[in-house]
Amino acid sequence: MNRRFLALATLVALSSIAGAQRTRSQADRRTDLFSKDSAPQGPALRVRDVEDQSPIKLLIDKRKDLKLTEPQLSQLKDAENKLKNTNAPLLKAVDSLVREVKSTAGASSDDGRSRARSARLALMAALSDIRTNYDASAKEALAGLDADQQSKGAELLDKQKKDAEKFLQERLGGDRRGGERQQ
Repeated sequence: MNRRFLALATLVALSSIAGAQRTRSQADRRTDLFSKDSAPQGPALRVRDVEDQSPIKLLIDKRKDLKLTEPQLSQLKDAENKLKNTNAPLLKAVDSLVREVKSTAGASSDDGRSRARSARLALMAALSDIRTNYDASAKEALAGLDADQQSKGAELLDKQKKDAEKFLQERLGGDRRGGERQQ
Protein backbone atom coordinates (compact mmCIF):
# COMPACT_ATOMS: atom_id res chain seq x y z
CA MET A 1 0.00 0.00 0.00
CA ASN A 2 2.82 2.35 0.87
CA ARG A 3 4.54 1.61 -2.44
CA ARG A 4 1.44 2.53 -4.39
CA PHE A 5 1.00 5.74 -2.38
CA LEU A 6 4.67 6.64 -2.88
CA ALA A 7 4.44 5.92 -6.61
CA LEU A 8 1.28 8.00 -6.91
CA ALA A 9 2.82 10.90 -4.95
CA THR A 10 5.92 10.78 -7.15
CA LEU A 11 3.81 10.78 -10.29
CA VAL A 12 1.81 13.80 -9.09
CA ALA A 13 4.97 15.68 -8.08
CA LEU A 14 6.67 15.01 -11.43
CA SER A 15 3.63 16.09 -13.42
CA SER A 16 3.30 19.33 -11.45
CA ILE A 17 6.99 20.12 -11.97
CA ALA A 18 6.64 19.45 -15.68
CA GLY A 19 3.50 21.63 -15.79
CA ALA A 20 5.29 24.49 -14.02
CA GLN A 21 8.08 24.38 -16.59
CA ARG A 22 5.62 24.40 -19.46
CA THR A 23 3.75 27.38 -17.93
CA ARG A 24 6.93 29.43 -17.87
CA SER A 25 7.46 28.97 -21.58
CA GLN A 26 3.84 29.98 -22.23
CA ALA A 27 4.36 33.14 -20.18
CA ASP A 28 7.14 34.20 -22.52
CA ARG A 29 4.87 34.18 -25.55
CA ARG A 30 3.58 37.48 -26.85
CA THR A 31 -0.12 38.05 -26.29
CA ASP A 32 -2.48 40.63 -27.72
CA LEU A 33 -3.82 41.41 -24.26
CA PHE A 34 -1.72 44.55 -23.89
CA SER A 35 -1.21 45.53 -27.49
CA LYS A 36 -1.87 49.13 -28.47
CA ASP A 37 -4.52 48.11 -30.98
CA SER A 38 -6.79 46.72 -28.28
CA ALA A 39 -6.89 49.99 -26.32
CA PRO A 40 -10.42 51.38 -26.08
CA GLN A 41 -11.23 54.25 -28.39
CA GLY A 42 -13.31 57.22 -27.44
CA PRO A 43 -13.67 58.91 -24.08
CA ALA A 44 -12.24 57.20 -21.02
CA LEU A 45 -14.85 58.78 -18.78
CA ARG A 46 -16.94 57.02 -16.16
CA VAL A 47 -20.02 58.31 -14.40
CA ARG A 48 -18.15 57.83 -11.13
CA ASP A 49 -15.56 60.36 -12.35
CA VAL A 50 -18.27 62.96 -12.88
CA GLU A 51 -19.91 62.20 -9.52
CA ASP A 52 -16.56 62.64 -7.77
CA GLN A 53 -16.40 66.23 -9.03
CA SER A 54 -19.36 67.25 -6.89
CA PRO A 55 -18.55 70.42 -4.92
CA ILE A 56 -20.86 69.37 -2.10
CA LYS A 57 -19.00 66.08 -1.79
CA LEU A 58 -15.73 68.00 -1.58
CA LEU A 59 -17.04 70.27 1.17
CA ILE A 60 -18.27 67.25 3.13
CA ASP A 61 -14.93 65.49 2.67
CA LYS A 62 -13.09 68.60 3.91
CA ARG A 63 -15.40 69.12 6.89
CA LYS A 64 -12.51 69.02 9.39
CA ASP A 65 -10.46 71.57 7.44
CA LEU A 66 -13.50 73.83 7.18
CA LYS A 67 -14.46 73.21 10.84
CA LEU A 68 -18.08 72.53 9.97
CA THR A 69 -20.65 72.27 12.73
CA GLU A 70 -23.11 69.38 12.89
CA PRO A 71 -26.02 71.49 11.56
CA GLN A 72 -23.84 72.71 8.66
CA LEU A 73 -22.77 69.15 7.87
CA SER A 74 -26.37 67.98 7.99
CA GLN A 75 -27.37 70.82 5.64
CA LEU A 76 -24.58 69.83 3.21
CA LYS A 77 -25.66 66.18 3.26
CA ASP A 78 -29.23 67.21 2.45
CA ALA A 79 -27.91 69.38 -0.39
CA GLU A 80 -25.84 66.45 -1.65
CA ASN A 81 -28.91 64.19 -1.77
CA LYS A 82 -30.88 66.88 -3.60
CA LEU A 83 -28.03 67.33 -6.09
CA LYS A 84 -27.80 63.56 -6.69
CA ASN A 85 -31.52 63.44 -7.45
CA THR A 86 -31.25 66.41 -9.80
CA ASN A 87 -28.28 64.96 -11.67
CA ALA A 88 -29.48 61.32 -11.80
CA PRO A 89 -31.06 61.54 -15.29
CA LEU A 90 -28.07 63.51 -16.59
CA LEU A 91 -25.63 60.92 -15.24
CA LYS A 92 -27.60 58.13 -16.91
CA ALA A 93 -27.40 60.09 -20.15
CA VAL A 94 -23.64 60.53 -19.71
CA ASP A 95 -23.23 56.79 -19.23
CA SER A 96 -25.16 55.90 -22.37
CA LEU A 97 -23.55 58.67 -24.43
CA VAL A 98 -20.04 57.60 -23.44
CA ARG A 99 -20.89 54.08 -24.60
CA GLU A 100 -22.34 55.48 -27.84
CA VAL A 101 -19.24 57.59 -28.51
CA LYS A 102 -16.97 54.61 -27.80
CA SER A 103 -18.96 52.32 -30.09
CA THR A 104 -18.94 54.80 -32.96
CA ALA A 105 -15.33 55.94 -32.47
CA GLY A 106 -13.27 55.22 -35.53
CA ALA A 107 -16.31 54.83 -37.77
CA SER A 108 -15.38 54.99 -41.41
CA SER A 109 -18.76 55.82 -42.92
CA ASP A 110 -20.24 59.31 -43.02
CA ASP A 111 -23.26 58.06 -41.09
CA GLY A 112 -21.05 56.59 -38.36
CA ARG A 113 -18.98 59.76 -38.04
CA SER A 114 -22.17 61.81 -37.90
CA ARG A 115 -23.58 59.64 -35.11
CA ALA A 116 -20.29 59.87 -33.21
CA ARG A 117 -20.27 63.66 -33.56
CA SER A 118 -23.91 63.93 -32.42
CA ALA A 119 -23.29 61.67 -29.44
CA ARG A 120 -20.18 63.64 -28.49
CA LEU A 121 -22.06 66.95 -28.67
CA ALA A 122 -24.90 65.51 -26.56
CA LEU A 123 -22.31 64.24 -24.06
CA MET A 124 -20.73 67.68 -23.83
CA ALA A 125 -24.18 69.25 -23.31
CA ALA A 126 -25.01 66.80 -20.51
CA LEU A 127 -21.66 67.47 -18.82
CA SER A 128 -22.28 71.19 -19.13
CA ASP A 129 -25.70 70.81 -17.49
CA ILE A 130 -24.14 68.81 -14.66
CA ARG A 131 -21.47 71.50 -14.21
CA THR A 132 -24.20 74.17 -14.06
CA ASN A 133 -25.99 72.18 -11.34
CA TYR A 134 -22.70 71.76 -9.47
CA ASP A 135 -21.98 75.50 -9.63
CA ALA A 136 -25.47 76.40 -8.36
CA SER A 137 -25.27 73.92 -5.50
CA ALA A 138 -21.79 75.17 -4.55
CA LYS A 139 -23.07 78.73 -4.40
CA GLU A 140 -25.97 77.65 -2.18
CA ALA A 141 -23.69 75.58 0.05
CA LEU A 142 -21.21 78.40 0.56
CA ALA A 143 -24.04 80.71 1.60
CA GLY A 144 -24.69 78.47 4.62
CA LEU A 145 -21.14 78.86 5.94
CA ASP A 146 -19.55 81.62 8.00
CA ALA A 147 -17.08 84.10 6.46
CA ASP A 148 -13.90 82.15 7.26
CA GLN A 149 -15.42 78.89 6.08
CA GLN A 150 -16.68 80.58 2.91
CA SER A 151 -13.21 81.82 1.94
CA LYS A 152 -11.59 78.42 2.57
CA GLY A 153 -14.45 76.65 0.82
CA ALA A 154 -14.29 78.97 -2.18
CA GLU A 155 -10.56 78.27 -2.55
CA LEU A 156 -11.16 74.52 -2.41
CA LEU A 157 -13.99 74.73 -4.93
CA ASP A 158 -12.02 76.92 -7.36
CA LYS A 159 -9.14 74.45 -7.32
CA GLN A 160 -11.53 71.54 -7.77
CA LYS A 161 -13.25 73.23 -10.72
CA LYS A 162 -9.93 73.87 -12.50
CA ASP A 163 -8.82 70.30 -11.86
CA ALA A 164 -12.18 68.97 -13.09
CA GLU A 165 -11.95 70.93 -16.35
CA LYS A 166 -8.44 69.61 -16.97
CA PHE A 167 -9.50 66.08 -16.04
CA LEU A 168 -12.50 66.12 -18.38
CA GLN A 169 -10.43 67.49 -21.22
CA GLU A 170 -7.92 64.65 -20.77
CA ARG A 171 -10.59 61.97 -20.45
CA LEU A 172 -12.63 63.18 -23.39
CA GLY A 173 -9.58 63.52 -25.59
CA GLY A 174 -10.63 66.74 -27.27
CA ASP A 175 -10.81 70.48 -26.93
CA ARG A 176 -13.33 72.36 -24.78
CA ARG A 177 -15.86 72.70 -27.57
CA GLY A 178 -16.15 68.92 -27.81
CA GLY A 179 -14.26 68.62 -31.08
CA GLU A 180 -11.53 66.20 -31.85
CA ARG A 181 -7.98 67.16 -31.06
CA GLN A 182 -5.93 68.31 -34.04
CA GLN A 183 -2.51 66.68 -34.41
